[in-house]
Amino acid sequence: MFLSRNAKESIKLASALVIVYAIAMGLNWEKPFWGGFAVIVCSQANLGQSLNRAILWILGTIFALLGGWLIVALFPQDRWLFMIALSLWVASCIYFLQGSRYQYFWVTCGYVILLLWDATGGDFSISYEEGILRVQESSLGIIVYVLISVLIWPNCSREELYEASVELLESHRLFAISCFSRLLNQEKVEIRPENRVELLKADARLQIAIDDASSDSYEIWECRKQWGYFGVCASAMTQSLLKLEESLGLSSELGVPNYFIGMKEYVKDMEHRFTQIKLTISEGKLADNVKERSVHGDLEKIKELSTFETAALSVTKRSLNDLEVDSRALIHSVNDIKNLGYSYVKYLGEQGAYWFSLIMPDPDRLANVVRVLVGIWIAYLAYLFVPDMLGGLLVVLLITVIAIITTLSSQVRLFETCFFVILVCLMSAPLYFFVMPKLYGFYSLGLMIFIWTFILCYFSTKAFGAQSMTRVLVLIFPQIIFNFSNYQVYNFGVYTNYFFMFAIIFCILAISRNIPFSSHPEKNFKKNVDRFLNSSACLVVEGDIPVAKRRPIYHQLYVLYHLNIIMVSHKNILYWKEGISESRIRGMSKEQMDRIVDLLMLIANQIKILYGIDRAELNFVAPKKIIREAFIWRCLARKIFFYLSGKKKKIDINSLMVGYKRIFDRADIDVSELMELRESSAESREGVSNFLYFLGVAHCINNYLAEFFHLSESVDWKYFCEERFL
Repeated sequence: MFLSRNAKESIKLASALVIVYAIAMGLNWEKPFWGGFAVIVCSQANLGQSLNRAILWILGTIFALLGGWLIVALFPQDRWLFMIALSLWVASCIYFLQGSRYQYFWVTCGYVILLLWDATGGDFSISYEEGILRVQESSLGIIVYVLISVLIWPNCSREELYEASVELLESHRLFAISCFSRLLNQEKVEIRPENRVELLKADARLQIAIDDASSDSYEIWECRKQWGYFGVCASAMTQSLLKLEESLGLSSELGVPNYFIGMKEYVKDMEHRFTQIKLTISEGKLADNVKERSVHGDLEKIKELSTFETAALSVTKRSLNDLEVDSRALIHSVNDIKNLGYSYVKYLGEQGAYWFSLIMPDPDRLANVVRVLVGIWIAYLAYLFVPDMLGGLLVVLLITVIAIITTLSSQVRLFETCFFVILVCLMSAPLYFFVMPKLYGFYSLGLMIFIWTFILCYFSTKAFGAQSMTRVLVLIFPQIIFNFSNYQVYNFGVYTNYFFMFAIIFCILAISRNIPFSSHPEKNFKKNVDRFLNSSACLVVEGDIPVAKRRPIYHQLYVLYHLNIIMVSHKNILYWKEGISESRIRGMSKEQMDRIVDLLMLIANQIKILYGIDRAELNFVAPKKIIREAFIWRCLARKIFFYLSGKKKKIDINSLMVGYKRIFDRADIDVSELMELRESSAESREGVSNFLYFLGVAHCINNYLAEFFHLSESVDWKYFCEERFL
């Protein structure tokens, strides 16, 4: 009989729950629920994801134990200092989990320490053994589910990794061929958002598949470093192709092959490389080693162009050369996978960028930290000052768990989740009152647990997805109501108390989710757009600031903060965009929203390139009048960025745009003078090339900014950001 993947995963989850409860109740453990909780959270779509979560869960539990011992040792008697230290621990975990690859390590660190606290009645010094027992219960759930995943219908990620790799490499090849064909045919290159999105999705799929397959496949584990480097090189290739398309959008109408020497040979060589890389992964053949190839311009023909046409060609030339470098690195990485090479040891930049992004302040991440802490403190103060509060410390613990889960996904809508949780709990009532009291022995109870869990898992996965946070909560809350143990008590008062406890939890979360500001995705989408534009305004003038003013540490931190905002802006904007229901968009169309996101990505790429130029402090060589006009552009671009971010509304934007265009018109002169400067010396040649590259990037930003201005002015942002159902 054929079973769908959803049915198989539901059977595995239900079987693991039955086994965990059987062992826990056989050992007479007090709270078998925590074993079932671990099973539900670890259950994923494939074996690799489940193993990753299980490993991170165990490591996080050990780390939380050490943290708990440390806090108890420092504050054994003072409950306020103890609670402050506990809050700082949870805050650190929440902040790091939002930017980390190992999210479930930090999730576990954040909630397990409160799990221990709940187990000991709010005082670690009374009975720490109770906390250890809770950890044992959680570990049992992890071990059982891992064994079930490995032994029953293992959904190994190795094939998924090869499929994701081939898909991305084929996407690279098709994207490159599309760019090259438009380039050779001298067609106007227009940015195609749908192709860019598909390329980015394929890239994200590969990165996830590498992590999963490294956990559940010994073959991949043995060469995990080579696969990791391949993932880095593939991402670099993705970015290079996106930047190539952006640069061709400036220069394609000029007839690029007419101004570059050997363009047809370059295209033929690059297409051969893309084919070789794909065959290496799909068929196991080693790719041919390739020699370095550079694109060079025909100076005599270039002299006939204007300054900005030359600058556009300069940007295209850099993009083509960067693509060539990244293709060679990608060839080395795929060959290393086959022969276990060591080229990955030369690449260290990705780790630095990861830690930079993880540590630097991020307003969205800080806001989520505040939301979770507000919820914890409201529940804790209620526990202290409300006599016999329903749930007690369990309310504090569940608020922490749910609040942490909601920080991982903007698509968790609080009241919709509350509705589905209450609906499932009401559906559990007949089992609780009419079925469970009639059961004799664990065999009949185990059968009930299996059937009910299978039904819930199957339909919740179908409705919400295998990795949905709502699915996790829908599976967890009925387990709280059933509260399986050897000393089962069936009481209508206990059942209703759980409902009131759930109501308290969701009310507290509803309050905390709007502190320090609203968590509505529309408002946060606009807030992140404004934040990105503000940081762009600060970085665009960085190259015009005297070196002496750039040296102080506070200025360097200021620049790094804004650079981090630019780096994470696209991810944050997409995060909030996913939380916006397409049926509820007001004030703009879906196409306008997609174009806004795409334009912000294009601007972000160019701002990062411009920052790299400024940081390198390149020597610019050009006539003084052109250099003056180019640097006046920075000030005007800054003002327009500020205007679009909602600041300095008194600016006459129309006169500013006219002046902005006039600068480019004045600088758009014959390029022969630049070419004469270029030929005077090797240093001048490099300086002219650098200046043209800067000018091309500036022109690119100018075009995207002009389009974004007109698009933004056509959108009713006030109507778009109105409060709606959460």
